[in-house]
Amino acid sequence: RREENILWSFAPHDVAIINRIVGQMPETVSACGGAYVQSDVADVTVTNLLYPDGVRAHIHVSWLHPFKEQRLVVIGTQKMAVFDGVTGELILYDQRVEWQKGQPVPIKADGISVPVSSEEPLKEECRAFLQAMKSRKQPLTDGVSGLEVLSVLESAQDSLQHQGKICPIVREFEMA
Repeated sequence: RREENILWSFAPHDVAIINRIVGQMPETVSACGGAYVQSDVADVTVTNLLYPDGVRAHIHVSWLHPFKEQRLVVIGTQKMAVFDGVTGELILYDQRVEWQKGQPVPIKADGISVPVSSEEPLKEECRAFLQAMKSRKQPLTDGVSGLEVLSVLESAQDSLQHQGKICPIVREFEMA
């Protein structure tokens, strides 16, 4: 790995998923990381995204962890969800925070397993692409979403190179 750092290698999928869940692009990004194997190529990064409506997302990626972990945690006002990308398991928690006498009180609950398709993700992506080509309908993820991910990554790279400075997301593209 002499050119591409962990941010560009592992984070694009995370950014795409988060943008899809939130339904928009972030306004700002900050990223910091460490280059331990090769001095100028980050092996570990932590990226923070801030969306216009106040939603925050945090992405941690690493080439150096001793175990494989791909986990998406969504914390909502009424429920929380955890998707394990390694096992393919989705757990939904009826957990939230309630205010009692002016104090936040966490309401905990056991998780419920939610069925998830066991189809191979790349196979499904290819199938969706071919179907979009046949039907001439816009796919869920298209060239615009790809450009949006690149825009977020470029701003994150800028932040990484400036010790975690908060950077705006630049949208320099327009689709006709």
